[in-house]
Amino acid sequence: MPFCNRNILVSGSGVAGSALALWLARKGFSPTIVDSAPGPRAEGDHVEVSRRGMELLDRMGLGERVRALGANHTQIRNHISGRIAPILLPFDPGSVMIRHDHLVRVLREEADRLPDVLVERMDGDTVTGLTQDETGVDVTFAQAHDRRFDLVVGADGLYSPVRRLAFEGPDENHLHRLEANVATFETPNVLGTRDSLSWHTWPHRGCVAATLPDNERLYVVLMMRDRFPVRPRSLDQGSLHRMVEEYFGADGWCMPQLLAAMREAEVTVDPSTQVRMNVWSSGRVVLVGDAAYCPDQLSGQGPGTALLGALALAGELAYAEGDHGRAYFSYEAAMRPTVREAQAVAPQSVETGAPEVEPYEMWMRERAEAALSRGARLMNKLGFQPAKDPVGEEFALERYVGMFKERTD
Repeated sequence: MPFCNRNILVSGSGVAGSALALWLARKGFSPTIVDSAPGPRAEGDHVEVSRRGMELLDRMGLGERVRALGANHTQIRNHISGRIAPILLPFDPGSVMIRHDHLVRVLREEADRLPDVLVERMDGDTVTGLTQDETGVDVTFAQAHDRRFDLVVGADGLYSPVRRLAFEGPDENHLHRLEANVATFETPNVLGTRDSLSWHTWPHRGCVAATLPDNERLYVVLMMRDRFPVRPRSLDQGSLHRMVEEYFGADGWCMPQLLAAMREAEVTVDPSTQVRMNVWSSGRVVLVGDAAYCPDQLSGQGPGTALLGALALAGELAYAEGDHGRAYFSYEAAMRPTVREAQAVAPQSVETGAPEVEPYEMWMRERAEAALSRGARLMNKLGFQPAKDPVGEEFALERYVGMFKERTD
């Protein structure tokens, strides 16, 4: 029986959109990607691909390419107040930190290598209107002429234009704030560490500094508890620098060096935010990745859930031979457990990395952490391995991997 609904618009060329277009093309669909960027981005934030996400990339034959471009951290350096030396813990979560644009480039290049398949790209444009009927979706764009598609997928991030157009109610209703603002920047490796994550916490704030692939640079994440979210792009660099210094300017450890390096860097500050929705589809429109279920950057689960979600959506469309009603229902059923697990991580990360405690409570917490760390090191010496990231463990990867073996014509 021939597929129906082959002509699919994917809004967003990030991890979810690029992976989805690749898998749809492999199964004989005709994906078109529209993205507001005028071409492949040449820079971007560093993201973490979870253990389960890396397993999927390995099954696709892309894992080694991603590892070669990313950083694999083998050690956690827990800096506790009053201690000169950090507590060192082995670390092997199976995840990889990589620049977002590098991960997208790997997926895009893989799609470009598909024989006799063309993923159409509309760079430098965005969706401005959606009108559905029983047979398709009429789409208007900011630049291009109106077009009609069988299906539309919103893979366009936390502040998804497609979600805003296709789902009723204020878009803010889909955003769940975690009462923290997160500052990130890249800097020379002033800590002199190698293949490690260094972290320190204080009451209501915390810092994680991760080495990048060459160990010559750091990616710094600063967590600041605050019930008032910073509006993205509402402050200039000078204001962002002052905001961070107000939180961390009096702190010890390596904060003076990191703050000095920050003044020479471009800082991004975003509110810690998740997307929570009761349903991810509306008629012929469906959401995937951060647009549907952003787990927040502090979870380290964004790219992993995007890859798994794109796989599940493409796989269910293939199994249903393009019947979007059946496919969307099965896609949600396949992804909901993994999304719940992923979204449970960030609140815990906020509480651990920027605890709402008084100074004396912080002292007690750090001593408890030191005792637990000593126990973990002893267990490691006895041959017990560090705990693996469990998110997505129950995702039915084997249900979909067969779609990589051959393309449906």
